[in-house]
Amino acid sequence: MAKILMIQLQAIPYCGTAYLNSAVKSRGHDFHLYLHLDNKNEKVLQKIDEIKPDIIGFSAMTGFHIQALALAREIKMKYNQPIIMGGAHPTLFPEVIYEEGLDIICLGEGEFALMELIDAIEYKKPYNDIKNLWVKENDKVYKNPLRPLVDPLDYVPLIDWSCYIGTPVQNSSAVAFVIRGCPYSCSYCFNETVKTMYNGLGKYVRYFSVERAIKEIEQSLKVLKQDSVLFLSDTFGINSEWMEQFLSEYSKKINLPYIILLRPELATEKNIEILGKYHCNTVGIGVESGSERVRKEILHRNYSNQRLLDIAENLHKNKINVRTYNMIGLPGESEEEIWETLQLNIRMKVEYPRGAIFMPFPNTKIVDYAKENGYLENDFSFNSIPNSILSHSILKKINTDRIKNYLYFFQSIILFPRLKNFFKLLIGQKPNILFRLWFYLVYANIQRKSESRGLTSYIKFVISNIGKI
Repeated sequence: MAKILMIQLQAIPYCGTAYLNSAVKSRGHDFHLYLHLDNKNEKVLQKIDEIKPDIIGFSAMTGFHIQALALAREIKMKYNQPIIMGGAHPTLFPEVIYEEGLDIICLGEGEFALMELIDAIEYKKPYNDIKNLWVKENDKVYKNPLRPLVDPLDYVPLIDWSCYIGTPVQNSSAVAFVIRGCPYSCSYCFNETVKTMYNGLGKYVRYFSVERAIKEIEQSLKVLKQDSVLFLSDTFGINSEWMEQFLSEYSKKINLPYIILLRPELATEKNIEILGKYHCNTVGIGVESGSERVRKEILHRNYSNQRLLDIAENLHKNKINVRTYNMIGLPGESEEEIWETLQLNIRMKVEYPRGAIFMPFPNTKIVDYAKENGYLENDFSFNSIPNSILSHSILKKINTDRIKNYLYFFQSIILFPRLKNFFKLLIGQKPNILFRLWFYLVYANIQRKSESRGLTSYIKFVISNIGKI
Protein backbone atom coordinates (compact mmCIF):
# COMPACT_ATOMS: atom_id res chain seq x y z
CA MET A 1 0.00 0.00 0.00
CA ALA A 2 1.47 3.35 -1.10
CA LYS A 3 0.79 6.67 0.59
CA ILE A 4 0.36 10.13 -0.91
CA LEU A 5 0.37 13.38 1.05
CA MET A 6 -1.41 16.28 -0.67
CA ILE A 7 -0.62 19.78 0.59
CA GLN A 8 -3.29 22.45 0.13
CA LEU A 9 -2.79 26.19 0.67
CA GLN A 10 -6.41 27.32 1.08
CA ALA A 11 -9.19 26.30 3.45
CA ILE A 12 -11.72 25.84 0.68
CA PRO A 13 -13.20 22.65 -0.77
CA TYR A 14 -11.21 21.54 -3.84
CA CYS A 15 -13.33 19.19 -5.92
CA GLY A 16 -10.18 17.99 -7.67
CA THR A 17 -8.59 16.96 -4.38
CA ALA A 18 -11.71 15.07 -3.32
CA TYR A 19 -11.72 13.20 -6.65
CA LEU A 20 -8.04 12.31 -6.23
CA ASN A 21 -8.83 11.03 -2.74
CA SER A 22 -11.41 8.63 -4.15
CA ALA A 23 -9.12 7.64 -7.05
CA VAL A 24 -6.22 6.73 -4.76
CA LYS A 25 -8.45 4.82 -2.36
CA SER A 26 -10.08 2.92 -5.24
CA ARG A 27 -6.66 1.34 -5.86
CA GLY A 28 -6.22 0.36 -2.21
CA HIS A 29 -3.73 3.10 -1.31
CA ASP A 30 -3.68 5.77 1.41
CA PHE A 31 -4.51 9.43 0.76
CA HIS A 32 -3.56 12.10 3.30
CA LEU A 33 -4.30 15.83 3.11
CA TYR A 34 -2.56 18.62 4.99
CA LEU A 35 -3.90 22.19 4.96
CA HIS A 36 -0.92 24.52 5.10
CA LEU A 37 -2.58 27.80 6.11
CA ASP A 38 0.35 29.68 7.63
CA ASN A 39 4.01 30.22 6.81
CA LYS A 40 5.31 27.71 9.35
CA ASN A 41 6.88 25.23 6.99
CA GLU A 42 8.26 23.19 9.86
CA LYS A 43 4.71 21.92 10.42
CA VAL A 44 4.71 20.47 6.91
CA LEU A 45 8.02 18.75 7.56
CA GLN A 46 6.63 17.33 10.79
CA LYS A 47 3.61 15.99 8.90
CA ILE A 48 5.93 14.31 6.37
CA ASP A 49 7.89 12.71 9.21
CA GLU A 50 4.64 11.49 10.75
CA ILE A 51 3.02 10.06 7.61
CA LYS A 52 6.14 8.99 5.70
CA PRO A 53 4.44 9.35 2.30
CA ASP A 54 5.76 7.70 -0.83
CA ILE A 55 4.86 10.77 -2.90
CA ILE A 56 3.98 14.38 -2.07
CA GLY A 57 1.53 16.42 -4.12
CA PHE A 58 0.28 19.97 -4.68
CA SER A 59 -2.78 21.15 -6.59
CA ALA A 60 -1.91 24.66 -7.70
CA MET A 61 -3.72 27.56 -9.29
CA THR A 62 -1.64 30.34 -10.81
CA GLY A 63 -0.62 32.64 -7.97
CA PHE A 64 -0.61 29.91 -5.36
CA HIS A 65 2.00 28.05 -7.41
CA ILE A 66 4.64 30.44 -6.08
CA GLN A 67 4.17 29.37 -2.47
CA ALA A 68 3.83 25.73 -3.54
CA LEU A 69 7.14 25.83 -5.41
CA ALA A 70 8.95 27.47 -2.49
CA LEU A 71 7.64 24.78 -0.16
CA ALA A 72 8.53 22.03 -2.64
CA ARG A 73 12.12 23.27 -2.77
CA GLU A 74 12.34 23.23 1.03
CA ILE A 75 10.90 19.72 1.19
CA LYS A 76 13.41 18.52 -1.41
CA MET A 77 16.29 19.70 0.74
CA LYS A 78 15.34 17.09 3.36
CA TYR A 79 13.39 14.33 1.61
CA ASN A 80 13.81 12.23 -1.53
CA GLN A 81 10.15 11.45 -2.17
CA PRO A 82 8.92 12.49 -5.63
CA ILE A 83 6.87 15.70 -5.69
CA ILE A 84 4.01 16.14 -8.14
CA MET A 85 2.03 19.27 -9.01
CA GLY A 86 -1.37 19.17 -10.69
CA GLY A 87 -4.17 21.64 -11.22
CA ALA A 88 -4.70 24.65 -13.44
CA HIS A 89 -1.19 26.11 -13.32
CA PRO A 90 0.83 23.13 -14.60
CA THR A 91 -1.94 22.36 -17.10
CA LEU A 92 -1.68 25.85 -18.60
CA PHE A 93 2.04 26.32 -17.97
CA PRO A 94 3.72 22.89 -18.13
CA GLU A 95 7.13 24.57 -18.25
CA VAL A 96 6.84 24.70 -14.47
CA ILE A 97 8.28 21.15 -14.51
CA TYR A 98 11.72 22.72 -14.93
CA GLU A 99 11.43 24.45 -11.55
CA GLU A 100 13.60 23.09 -8.78
CA GLY A 101 11.67 20.90 -6.36
CA LEU A 102 9.26 19.32 -8.85
CA ASP A 103 9.64 15.81 -10.26
CA ILE A 104 6.27 15.32 -11.94
CA ILE A 105 3.42 17.47 -13.21
CA CYS A 106 -0.05 16.35 -14.24
CA LEU A 107 -1.81 18.04 -17.15
CA GLY A 108 -5.59 17.99 -17.42
CA GLU A 109 -7.79 15.51 -15.60
CA GLY A 110 -5.74 13.61 -13.07
CA GLU A 111 -7.74 10.77 -11.55
CA PHE A 112 -6.59 7.92 -13.78
CA ALA A 113 -3.07 9.28 -14.17
CA LEU A 114 -2.66 9.33 -10.39
CA MET A 115 -4.11 5.82 -10.10
CA GLU A 116 -1.44 4.54 -12.49
CA LEU A 117 1.28 6.54 -10.78
CA ILE A 118 0.48 5.38 -7.25
CA ASP A 119 0.37 1.76 -8.47
CA ALA A 120 3.75 2.17 -10.15
CA ILE A 121 5.24 3.62 -6.97
CA GLU A 122 3.81 0.78 -4.89
CA TYR A 123 5.25 -1.90 -7.16
CA LYS A 124 8.48 0.03 -7.85
CA LYS A 125 7.85 0.21 -11.57
CA PRO A 126 8.93 3.03 -13.94
CA TYR A 127 6.38 5.79 -14.31
CA ASN A 128 7.93 8.04 -16.92
CA ASP A 129 5.53 6.84 -19.63
CA ILE A 130 2.18 7.49 -17.90
CA LYS A 131 -0.18 9.60 -20.00
CA ASN A 132 -1.01 13.11 -18.68
CA LEU A 133 2.28 13.20 -16.75
CA TRP A 134 5.50 15.04 -17.50
CA VAL A 135 8.28 13.37 -15.52
CA LYS A 136 11.73 14.79 -14.80
CA GLU A 137 14.50 12.22 -14.36
CA ASN A 138 18.23 12.96 -14.42
CA ASP A 139 17.71 16.35 -16.10
CA LYS A 140 15.53 14.80 -18.82
CA VAL A 141 11.80 15.54 -19.04
CA TYR A 142 9.50 12.84 -20.41
CA LYS A 143 6.55 14.69 -21.96
CA ASN A 144 3.80 12.11 -22.22
CA PRO A 145 0.64 12.70 -24.28
CA LEU A 146 -2.82 13.18 -22.82
CA ARG A 147 -5.18 10.25 -22.46
CA PRO A 148 -8.71 10.54 -23.89
CA LEU A 149 -11.23 12.37 -21.74
CA VAL A 150 -13.27 10.15 -19.44
CA ASP A 151 -16.60 9.39 -21.09
CA PRO A 152 -19.09 8.42 -19.73
CA LEU A 153 -18.18 10.62 -16.78
CA ASP A 154 -19.68 8.06 -14.38
CA TYR A 155 -16.48 6.01 -14.86
CA VAL A 156 -14.70 8.48 -12.55
CA PRO A 157 -14.61 7.08 -8.99
CA LEU A 158 -17.32 8.59 -6.78
CA ILE A 159 -16.04 11.75 -5.12
CA ASP A 160 -14.83 11.37 -1.53
CA TRP A 161 -14.70 14.46 0.70
CA SER A 162 -13.55 12.58 3.82
CA CYS A 163 -10.04 14.03 3.49
CA TYR A 164 -11.47 17.34 4.75
CA ILE A 165 -12.98 15.94 7.96
CA GLY A 166 -11.59 17.78 10.97
CA THR A 167 -10.39 20.77 8.91
CA PRO A 168 -11.75 24.34 8.56
CA VAL A 169 -13.05 23.35 5.12
CA GLN A 170 -16.02 21.78 6.88
CA ASN A 171 -17.31 25.33 7.44
CA SER A 172 -17.91 25.58 3.68
CA SER A 173 -21.25 24.96 2.05
CA ALA A 174 -21.58 21.86 -0.09
CA VAL A 175 -20.22 22.12 -3.62
CA ALA A 176 -20.65 19.87 -6.64
CA PHE A 177 -19.15 19.66 -10.12
CA VAL A 178 -21.74 17.63 -12.03
CA ILE A 179 -20.75 18.83 -15.52
CA ARG A 180 -17.20 19.06 -16.83
CA GLY A 181 -16.03 21.32 -19.63
CA CYS A 182 -17.23 24.50 -21.32
CA PRO A 183 -17.88 25.02 -25.06
CA TYR A 184 -17.07 28.75 -25.02
CA SER A 185 -13.74 30.44 -25.71
CA CYS A 186 -13.33 33.55 -23.56
CA SER A 187 -9.94 35.18 -24.04
CA TYR A 188 -9.07 35.17 -20.32
CA CYS A 189 -10.20 31.64 -19.43
CA PHE A 190 -8.29 28.35 -19.29
CA ASN A 191 -11.06 26.45 -21.08
CA GLU A 192 -9.98 27.51 -24.57
CA THR A 193 -6.42 26.29 -23.96
CA VAL A 194 -7.53 23.01 -22.40
CA LYS A 195 -10.06 22.37 -25.19
CA THR A 196 -7.27 22.81 -27.72
CA MET A 197 -5.05 20.42 -25.75
CA TYR A 198 -7.77 17.77 -25.78
CA ASN A 199 -8.73 18.21 -29.43
CA GLY A 200 -9.47 14.77 -30.88
CA LEU A 201 -9.48 13.11 -27.46
CA GLY A 202 -13.23 13.03 -26.82
CA LYS A 203 -16.11 15.30 -25.92
CA TYR A 204 -14.97 18.22 -23.82
CA VAL A 205 -18.38 18.86 -22.23
CA ARG A 206 -19.61 15.82 -20.29
CA TYR A 207 -22.36 15.17 -17.73
CA PHE A 208 -22.70 12.71 -14.92
CA SER A 209 -25.88 10.67 -15.15
CA VAL A 210 -28.68 12.18 -13.08
CA GLU A 211 -28.45 9.33 -10.56
CA ARG A 212 -24.69 9.75 -10.20
CA ALA A 213 -24.96 13.55 -9.96
CA ILE A 214 -27.28 13.18 -6.97
CA LYS A 215 -24.78 10.81 -5.34
CA GLU A 216 -22.03 13.39 -5.87
CA ILE A 217 -24.06 15.95 -3.92
CA GLU A 218 -24.90 13.48 -1.18
CA GLN A 219 -21.18 12.80 -0.76
CA SER A 220 -20.52 16.52 -0.33
CA LEU A 221 -23.30 16.87 2.23
CA LYS A 222 -21.73 14.13 4.37
CA VAL A 223 -18.77 16.40 5.13
CA LEU A 224 -19.61 20.02 4.25
CA LYS A 225 -22.34 22.28 5.61
CA GLN A 226 -25.91 21.39 4.76
CA ASP A 227 -27.15 24.95 4.31
CA SER A 228 -26.95 25.23 0.51
CA VAL A 229 -25.33 23.69 -2.56
CA LEU A 230 -23.08 25.59 -4.96
CA PHE A 231 -22.84 24.04 -8.42
CA LEU A 232 -19.45 25.00 -9.82
CA SER A 233 -19.92 23.72 -13.38
CA ASP A 234 -19.59 26.39 -16.05
CA THR A 235 -22.28 25.22 -18.41
CA PHE A 236 -25.66 24.50 -16.93
CA GLY A 237 -28.31 24.93 -19.59
CA ILE A 238 -26.64 23.38 -22.65
CA ASN A 239 -28.79 20.29 -22.25
CA SER A 240 -32.16 21.52 -20.97
CA GLU A 241 -33.61 18.02 -20.80
CA TRP A 242 -30.79 16.76 -18.58
CA MET A 243 -31.02 19.89 -16.42
CA GLU A 244 -34.75 19.43 -15.81
CA GLN A 245 -34.37 15.73 -14.98
CA PHE A 246 -31.52 16.53 -12.62
CA LEU A 247 -33.31 19.37 -10.83
CA SER A 248 -36.46 17.27 -10.52
CA GLU A 249 -34.46 14.58 -8.69
CA TYR A 250 -32.58 17.21 -6.69
CA SER A 251 -35.82 18.76 -5.45
CA LYS A 252 -37.06 15.34 -4.32
CA LYS A 253 -33.89 14.04 -2.65
CA ILE A 254 -31.89 17.12 -1.57
CA ASN A 255 -34.08 20.22 -1.76
CA LEU A 256 -31.58 22.69 -0.27
CA PRO A 257 -31.19 26.24 -1.61
CA TYR A 258 -28.83 26.17 -4.55
CA ILE A 259 -26.88 28.46 -6.84
CA ILE A 260 -25.87 27.65 -10.40
CA LEU A 261 -23.71 29.38 -13.00
CA LEU A 262 -25.43 30.22 -16.28
CA ARG A 263 -23.91 31.71 -19.41
CA PRO A 264 -25.96 34.60 -20.87
CA GLU A 265 -26.21 32.63 -24.12
CA LEU A 266 -27.87 29.79 -22.19
CA ALA A 267 -30.19 31.92 -20.08
CA THR A 268 -33.09 31.21 -22.40
CA GLU A 269 -36.71 31.60 -21.37
CA LYS A 270 -37.02 27.81 -21.30
CA ASN A 271 -34.01 27.34 -19.02
CA ILE A 272 -35.04 30.12 -16.67
CA GLU A 273 -38.54 28.66 -16.51
CA ILE A 274 -37.03 25.30 -15.51
CA LEU A 275 -34.93 26.97 -12.81
CA GLY A 276 -37.96 28.82 -11.49
CA LYS A 277 -40.01 25.62 -11.47
CA TYR A 278 -37.44 23.94 -9.25
CA HIS A 279 -36.96 26.94 -6.95
CA CYS A 280 -33.44 27.97 -7.85
CA ASN A 281 -32.25 30.43 -5.23
CA THR A 282 -29.56 32.31 -7.19
CA VAL A 283 -28.13 32.31 -10.70
CA GLY A 284 -24.57 33.50 -11.24
CA ILE A 285 -23.96 35.28 -14.55
CA GLY A 286 -20.69 36.53 -15.99
CA VAL A 287 -21.24 40.15 -16.96
CA GLU A 288 -17.44 40.73 -16.80
CA SER A 289 -17.70 44.20 -18.36
CA GLY A 290 -20.57 46.59 -18.98
CA SER A 291 -18.83 47.79 -22.13
CA GLU A 292 -19.98 45.88 -25.18
CA ARG A 293 -16.72 46.91 -26.88
CA VAL A 294 -14.58 45.40 -24.12
CA ARG A 295 -16.63 42.23 -24.02
CA LYS A 296 -16.47 41.68 -27.76
CA GLU A 297 -12.97 42.89 -28.66
CA ILE A 298 -11.01 41.97 -25.55
CA LEU A 299 -12.93 39.25 -23.69
CA HIS A 300 -14.50 37.48 -26.70
CA ARG A 301 -17.95 37.42 -25.13
CA ASN A 302 -20.59 38.31 -27.69
CA TYR A 303 -23.88 39.38 -26.14
CA SER A 304 -25.50 42.76 -25.72
CA ASN A 305 -26.27 44.78 -22.62
CA GLN A 306 -29.95 44.58 -23.54
CA ARG A 307 -29.66 40.80 -23.47
CA LEU A 308 -28.28 40.97 -19.92
CA LEU A 309 -31.06 43.33 -18.85
CA ASP A 310 -33.71 40.99 -20.29
CA ILE A 311 -32.14 37.98 -18.54
CA ALA A 312 -32.11 39.77 -15.18
CA GLU A 313 -35.73 40.81 -15.60
CA ASN A 314 -36.76 37.26 -16.49
CA LEU A 315 -34.87 35.79 -13.52
CA HIS A 316 -36.54 38.22 -11.16
CA LYS A 317 -39.95 37.37 -12.64
CA ASN A 318 -39.21 33.76 -11.71
CA LYS A 319 -38.21 34.82 -8.17
CA ILE A 320 -34.54 34.01 -8.73
CA ASN A 321 -31.80 36.23 -7.34
CA VAL A 322 -29.01 37.44 -9.62
CA ARG A 323 -25.32 37.20 -8.78
CA THR A 324 -22.92 38.75 -11.28
CA TYR A 325 -19.22 38.31 -11.88
CA ASN A 326 -17.36 41.40 -13.06
CA MET A 327 -13.75 42.31 -13.78
CA ILE A 328 -12.09 45.71 -13.49
CA GLY A 329 -8.62 46.82 -14.49
CA LEU A 330 -8.79 45.01 -17.83
CA PRO A 331 -6.16 45.78 -20.47
CA GLY A 332 -7.61 48.31 -22.87
CA GLU A 333 -10.46 49.27 -20.54
CA SER A 334 -11.09 52.96 -19.84
CA GLU A 335 -12.33 54.36 -16.56
CA GLU A 336 -15.57 55.33 -18.28
CA GLU A 337 -16.04 51.67 -19.19
CA ILE A 338 -15.64 50.66 -15.55
CA TRP A 339 -18.59 52.95 -14.86
CA GLU A 340 -20.51 51.25 -17.67
CA THR A 341 -20.03 47.98 -15.75
CA LEU A 342 -21.33 49.58 -12.57
CA GLN A 343 -24.31 51.18 -14.31
CA LEU A 344 -25.26 47.94 -16.05
CA ASN A 345 -25.29 46.08 -12.73
CA ILE A 346 -27.45 48.82 -11.26
CA ARG A 347 -29.91 48.60 -14.16
CA MET A 348 -30.00 44.81 -13.81
CA LYS A 349 -31.01 45.28 -10.14
CA VAL A 350 -28.41 42.74 -9.12
CA GLU A 351 -28.80 41.45 -5.58
CA TYR A 352 -25.32 39.97 -5.30
CA PRO A 353 -22.69 41.74 -7.42
CA ARG A 354 -19.09 40.57 -7.30
CA GLY A 355 -16.10 42.47 -8.58
CA ALA A 356 -12.53 41.28 -9.08
CA ILE A 357 -9.30 42.73 -10.38
CA PHE A 358 -8.25 41.22 -13.69
CA MET A 359 -5.39 38.73 -13.44
CA PRO A 360 -3.60 37.31 -16.50
CA PHE A 361 -3.30 33.52 -16.61
CA PRO A 362 -0.86 31.41 -18.64
CA ASN A 363 -1.49 30.61 -22.30
CA THR A 364 -4.64 32.73 -22.61
CA LYS A 365 -5.26 35.07 -25.54
CA ILE A 366 -5.77 38.09 -23.33
CA VAL A 367 -2.13 37.81 -22.21
CA ASP A 368 -1.06 38.16 -25.84
CA TYR A 369 -3.35 41.20 -26.15
CA ALA A 370 -1.88 42.73 -22.99
CA LYS A 371 1.68 42.24 -24.23
CA GLU A 372 0.93 43.61 -27.69
CA ASN A 373 -0.60 46.74 -26.19
CA GLY A 374 2.04 47.43 -23.56
CA TYR A 375 0.13 46.30 -20.44
CA LEU A 376 2.61 43.47 -19.81
CA GLU A 377 6.28 43.14 -20.66
CA ASN A 378 7.14 40.56 -23.32
CA ASP A 379 9.23 38.73 -20.72
CA PHE A 380 6.46 38.96 -18.10
CA SER A 381 6.71 36.20 -15.47
CA PHE A 382 3.70 34.52 -13.91
CA ASN A 383 5.70 34.34 -10.70
CA SER A 384 4.69 37.98 -10.12
CA ILE A 385 0.96 37.17 -9.92
CA PRO A 386 -0.67 37.60 -6.50
CA ASN A 387 -2.67 34.68 -5.11
CA SER A 388 -5.91 36.67 -4.94
CA ILE A 389 -8.05 38.47 -7.52
CA LEU A 390 -8.94 40.84 -4.67
CA SER A 391 -5.38 42.07 -4.21
CA HIS A 392 -3.91 44.45 -6.80
CA SER A 393 -3.37 44.83 -10.53
CA ILE A 394 -0.02 43.93 -12.06
CA LEU A 395 -0.72 45.66 -15.40
CA LYS A 396 1.26 48.62 -16.62
CA LYS A 397 -0.37 51.81 -17.96
CA ILE A 398 -3.19 51.80 -15.40
CA ASN A 399 -3.70 53.64 -12.12
CA THR A 400 -3.34 50.78 -9.66
CA ASP A 401 -4.53 52.86 -6.69
CA ARG A 402 -7.76 53.82 -8.42
CA ILE A 403 -8.34 50.22 -9.52
CA LYS A 404 -8.00 49.13 -5.90
CA ASN A 405 -10.55 51.70 -4.82
CA TYR A 406 -12.94 50.72 -7.60
CA LEU A 407 -12.76 47.19 -6.21
CA TYR A 408 -13.28 48.38 -2.63
CA PHE A 409 -16.46 50.30 -3.52
CA PHE A 410 -17.68 48.26 -6.51
CA GLN A 411 -20.41 46.42 -4.66
CA SER A 412 -21.39 49.43 -2.56
CA ILE A 413 -22.00 51.61 -5.63
CA ILE A 414 -24.32 48.97 -7.10
CA LEU A 415 -26.20 48.35 -3.86
CA PHE A 416 -26.41 52.06 -2.92
CA PRO A 417 -26.55 53.89 -6.29
CA ARG A 418 -27.80 57.12 -4.74
CA LEU A 419 -24.45 57.42 -2.99
CA LYS A 420 -22.35 56.94 -6.12
CA ASN A 421 -21.07 60.55 -6.10
CA PHE A 422 -19.85 60.05 -2.53
CA PHE A 423 -18.08 56.84 -3.54
CA LYS A 424 -16.58 58.66 -6.53
CA LEU A 425 -14.90 61.03 -4.10
CA LEU A 426 -13.52 58.11 -2.09
CA ILE A 427 -12.19 56.43 -5.24
CA GLY A 428 -9.99 59.49 -5.79
CA GLN A 429 -8.33 59.09 -2.41
CA LYS A 430 -5.35 56.97 -1.45
CA PRO A 431 -6.34 53.32 -0.75
CA ASN A 432 -6.20 52.58 2.96
CA ILE A 433 -7.04 49.96 5.55
CA LEU A 434 -10.48 51.43 6.25
CA PHE A 435 -11.47 51.17 2.58
CA ARG A 436 -10.24 47.58 2.51
CA LEU A 437 -12.04 46.69 5.73
CA TRP A 438 -15.29 48.15 4.37
CA PHE A 439 -14.87 46.11 1.19
CA TYR A 440 -14.38 42.84 3.05
CA LEU A 441 -17.39 43.47 5.27
CA VAL A 442 -19.63 44.13 2.26
CA TYR A 443 -18.08 41.32 0.23
CA ALA A 444 -18.50 38.75 2.99
CA ASN A 445 -22.11 39.77 3.66
CA ILE A 446 -23.05 39.52 -0.02
CA GLN A 447 -21.25 36.21 -0.46
CA ARG A 448 -22.93 34.70 2.60
CA LYS A 449 -26.41 35.81 1.59
CA SER A 450 -26.05 34.73 -2.03
CA GLU A 451 -25.21 31.19 -0.94
CA SER A 452 -27.69 31.03 1.98
CA ARG A 453 -24.79 30.38 4.33
CA GLY A 454 -25.08 30.20 8.11
CA LEU A 455 -23.48 33.18 9.85
CA THR A 456 -21.29 31.28 12.32
CA SER A 457 -19.87 28.82 9.80
CA TYR A 458 -19.24 31.59 7.29
CA ILE A 459 -17.33 33.69 9.81
CA LYS A 460 -15.13 30.66 10.53
CA PHE A 461 -14.65 30.14 6.79
CA VAL A 462 -13.57 33.77 6.26
CA ILE A 463 -11.15 33.68 9.20
CA SER A 464 -9.54 30.52 7.79
CA ASN A 465 -8.99 32.19 4.41
CA ILE A 466 -8.02 35.77 5.30
CA GLY A 467 -5.72 37.06 2.58
CA LYS A 468 -6.43 34.08 0.28
CA ILE A 469 -9.86 34.86 -1.19
